[in-house]
Amino acid sequence: MASIHREILIEAHPDEVWAAVRDFGAVHRRLAPGFVIEARLDGDARIVTFHNGTVAREPLIATRCGDGWSIR
Repeated sequence: MASIHREILIEAHPDEVWAAVRDFGAVHRRLAPGFVIEARLDGDARIVTFHNGTVAREPLIATRCGDGWSIR
């Protein structure tokens, strides 16, 4: 399975950022509007359509809350 890792600074309160990340089915509205143009949930995965027409199924592998949040 392919993966992408990118670290960026976000000028927002951490609670707001993690709320957007946890909203797994709204990536096209909350995290990557314009880059992801559509997303829909399909069981434990989301089907995303990118701006160039590419469609991908992205499974939600795990979530964890402790010192911070991790979503895979």
